[in-house]
Amino acid sequence: MSEQKKMSNGVMKKMSNERRDKHPYFIWESIMMIPEILENCFNQDTIDQLVKVTQEIERRNIQRLFLIGTAAGYFSSIAERYAFETLSSIPATALITSEFRAYPPLDFDSDSAVFFHSHSGGTKGDPDVVQMVKNRRAYTIGVTDVQGSPLANCVDDVILGPGGRKPEMPATRTYASALYRMIHLAIKLGKTSGVEKVTPEYERQYRKIPGLLKKFISKYEEKSPKDRDVLEKCSSFFVIGSGPNYATACESAIGFSQSLGVPAQAYPLRNFLHGPIQTLRKGMGVFLIAAPGPMQERMLLTAKVCKIVGAKVALILPEGKEPLDDCDLLIKVPEVDFETLSPLLYITPLWQLAYQFSLLNRGGHPDRLAMDRPEFKKAISLLK
Repeated sequence: MSEQKKMSNGVMKKMSNERRDKHPYFIWESIMMIPEILENCFNQDTIDQLVKVTQEIERRNIQRLFLIGTAAGYFSSIAERYAFETLSSIPATALITSEFRAYPPLDFDSDSAVFFHSHSGGTKGDPDVVQMVKNRRAYTIGVTDVQGSPLANCVDDVILGPGGRKPEMPATRTYASALYRMIHLAIKLGKTSGVEKVTPEYERQYRKIPGLLKKFISKYEEKSPKDRDVLEKCSSFFVIGSGPNYATACESAIGFSQSLGVPAQAYPLRNFLHGPIQTLRKGMGVFLIAAPGPMQERMLLTAKVCKIVGAKVALILPEGKEPLDDCDLLIKVPEVDFETLSPLLYITPLWQLAYQFSLLNRGGHPDRLAMDRPEFKKAISLLK
């Protein structure tokens, strides 16, 4: 049995043996074990897979990367794109898998590598897209957590996550694990490219992420119910990010809408300011992700503007940074100096907050969401 298979079995056994009285849902356990899952991404099997993919990208002289997935898989691709372009200088594009299939890029050929993101490895239609890519003689890589899955069995190479299959529907640990592994790949590609963009300090802070999250998650567990109470009566939400944290905005917006049962929309900062901000009214909530980067000051100013309009404002920013004005909710996360690493830290408290929303039971079951509702099951069956 491989090291990854043993880890996967160990995670599932740990989750099944966990006392389920304080938090009787798998989703909470998955969130809390994210630091452990990220630490396990340094197991020898995963390192060997990353080395193999790095060597194959060099051997094939890959000139373009396509990062594709659906929902959380697509959102992690958005954040990964910035890491690959920053660290390796290989152009990268993030696309939804179905869009990639329906409208293949013109420059997609044997010089391309396509990364397929799917936690279960069983996303309907993925094997057909893999075959389409292979017909164009491009390199195919699966980013999944399930060994022996249809996706893992049909791609050229696979980068397996250590957590194995999850029993709950929301992504959380699988999203974090995929992003962490792919940033590691970007680091390896950067080191072999000769561009010298990967500094020792970047690697040091990358390896610190699991430890930073371990301390932060436990601390925010106590605060998250109070933060939920501040926002639970909001009629809808905007979640605003920029750069790699537009991915954070997209992933958390889905979590808020599913768990609280109200609309939540994600926007890049500039797009939000060019129209949607004019729809703000009292009773609406706005999350602004003020991570380190060129848009941070503008994000802080936007928080002040939204507060003046009368919306409930939640601001997420580094521990050492202060807001420009009072806000309704302030979440301070551990500091990192590199924007491409920040999505791993900024998404986690938003998942914890979405979990607290789900306990209100307005959006559906915390693990199952709306999937067990008879009317929803009947409606969704039309899409099969």
